[in-house]
Amino acid sequence: MVDGHDVTDPPASHKVNVAVYGTRWCAATQFVRRYLDRAEISYDFRDMDADAEAASQVRWWTGGNLSHPTVQIGGDILVEPMSYELQAALERNGLV
Repeated sequence: MVDGHDVTDPPASHKVNVAVYGTRWCAATQFVRRYLDRAEISYDFRDMDADAEAASQVRWWTGGNLSHPTVQIGGDILVEPMSYELQAALERNGLV
């Protein structure tokens, strides 16, 4: 209670989904995964070599290209992002 009024917790913020679409052998994909790991950002890894649905999703986003890594952060889709693009998307989505 503050100043005679009940204080309630603010509503829980919505969870921002983060997914990395790539391959296990791709150095750029591994860079993105290490970047997110170091920032302690939870993400789903979708291996396009093993997951046809993931590969199809990337082709849809990129106009037919199987670009990796492709990263989804909330509503942002980043195709072969640089570290500053990852950082900006994480900031826009309130993850850092």
